[in-house]
Amino acid sequence: MLDLSPLGLAEPPFSLSPDPRFFFLSAQHKTALAKITYTAEQRQGLSVVYGDIGVGKTTIARRIYQIYNDDPTYETAYLPMPIFPSEFQFLKAVCSEFGLPPRRSKYAQIEHFNAYLIDIWEQGKNAVVIIDEAQSLVGRQFELIRQMLNFESNSQKLIQFVLIGQNELRNKLRLKRSLQSRIATRSTIEPLDMQDTRNMINFRVMVAGRQEPLFTEDAFQLIYTYSKGMPRDVCVVGLNVLPLALVDGVHVIDADLVRRAIAEIGED
Repeated sequence: MLDLSPLGLAEPPFSLSPDPRFFFLSAQHKTALAKITYTAEQRQGLSVVYGDIGVGKTTIARRIYQIYNDDPTYETAYLPMPIFPSEFQFLKAVCSEFGLPPRRSKYAQIEHFNAYLIDIWEQGKNAVVIIDEAQSLVGRQFELIRQMLNFESNSQKLIQFVLIGQNELRNKLRLKRSLQSRIATRSTIEPLDMQDTRNMINFRVMVAGRQEPLFTEDAFQLIYTYSKGMPRDVCVVGLNVLPLALVDGVHVIDADLVRRAIAEIGED
């Protein structure tokens, strides 16, 4: 593993893996999380988050999963890539996440799942299903979600869904009006502005062990111009510039070093 200690770093700050520890909460991320948690905790049924590739949707999905998976009053399912050949396979996958065995028919599976949801509701628990890359859902799988949102007791939803997906999901839901009308809260994650891009970089550097800024102001500006505020692209620049900084023996990364890193990225 590359020794980052000359840069004052105990670990890599720009991994592309969605580690919740490195999740920078911009104002829009805080708003999305607030809407999701409100919908789930008030048993309102369905919250949807839209966003382009690279804006941090998967990190939000994992953060929500972490919040509720660590809470004993919740039973939580997380489907990171819902590609299933039928709604029955999709249903069995959801049930499996809750530890329920497969049944021979869709009807039997739904009945068993409904009984399970009633049982945990009587225990004072709430069920949350988080589906990342939800634009991969097709056809009657959306209808199945609508059907499961009908599971209620005393006017409370027995199951809460969080759908997180690319903007294609928005277009699909427009064609599923019976489900679209059940959306309690919606959020759209946009690219970061310049200030939040700077704050995100500084936050990641701090979590990785360095307290003072690692980049000059000109370097921040160049990273923002290149990435257009897309968190994944910001991290790609960071991944490529750190080895250059180590080779050059610098302790603060300037715009020239960032420019070299961007040029190397462009050669791919």
